[in-house]
Amino acid sequence: MSVHKDKDKKGEYFFTVRVKDKKGKVRQPKRRGFKSQKEARLAEAQFLIDWENEELTEENLKFEDVANEYLDWYKKRRKESSYNKISGIINTNILPKFGNKKMENIRNRDITKFQDELIDKEYAASHIKKIHTTLSAVFNYAIKQEYVKVNPAAVVGNVDLEEEKHVNYWTLEEFKRFISVVDNPLYYTLFMTLYYSGMRKGEALALTWKDIDFEENKININKTAYNRKVTTTKTKASRRTVIMPKHTIRLLSQLKASQEHYKPDYVVFGEFHDHVSTTAIDNNFAKYVKAAGVKKIRIHDFRHSHASYLINKNAIPGIIAQRLGHSDIGTTLNIYSHLYPSTEKEAVLQMEDDFKPAKIYNFK
Repeated sequence: MSVHKDKDKKGEYFFTVRVKDKKGKVRQPKRRGFKSQKEARLAEAQFLIDWENEELTEENLKFEDVANEYLDWYKKRRKESSYNKISGIINTNILPKFGNKKMENIRNRDITKFQDELIDKEYAASHIKKIHTTLSAVFNYAIKQEYVKVNPAAVVGNVDLEEEKHVNYWTLEEFKRFISVVDNPLYYTLFMTLYYSGMRKGEALALTWKDIDFEENKININKTAYNRKVTTTKTKASRRTVIMPKHTIRLLSQLKASQEHYKPDYVVFGEFHDHVSTTAIDNNFAKYVKAAGVKKIRIHDFRHSHASYLINKNAIPGIIAQRLGHSDIGTTLNIYSHLYPSTEKEAVLQMEDDFKPAKIYNFK
């Protein structure tokens, strides 16, 4: 039995209890959303009384119990950033709807109604689909643990909504306007590296000097930083080596020379083993964007800007996928296909240029 402060919900408390069901299987139900430690302890005591009177079984198992158990399982097996996203979706979007319902009482029509409510809230199609995928994952976990036999979310299927393809990015001219006002050498080098590599912000912050091959003009991307912790890359395909233009490698070399106590395992963008804070990056980025008078984009959109830059340089999709760390070229095409300048009309004009007959027949 234990009561803790909830890191996912600031100012709130939760409790977990360790009990056994009739079959002797150990269960660890969790209850959240208590405003004080005292409130959580009282609820914990009441839960144990209720447990003795009516033991928790598959017949009266609540969705909240399974969802929290799933999150505990997920946290042990996934990266912290992934867990935080899934936890946020479950706690914000799913538990308010299904938390107090018994698992066996959730029907297909309940899932359909839930989807309709999300659509009415005008959430982005991609977000609604992610919510549904997460809901389905909880039911799949419940099936594996033999709590239920059917996944109603899978039966209903995901929402049939077309996602709006919108990629925000800077053209080369816009990036030049932006970078021209950056007056700090570290940030100048960071933004140049992001634009000309296509790497994620976390990947750049995790870089150490031994990851840069100054002779071959290459950067080895093999880790990422999140919440001050360095972990493995997002996917296996994200482990990659990218060739960099010489002008950016020169900037990195100058930044390295400016460090008084250089060591190969020191971070590139920061001091010693600590990278510059994401808050500092975001604040300085916003300042430079305003000074340059360019449209606002996210730092993550440097990846899209890099892809756009390569597309305009006629790079084939396979090269773009490799540089961005996409495991499937289909992902690259799905995201950036609308950025390719060739239209159907242009393609037909090229067909006309390919074949110009010397003789024009008159069939009359």
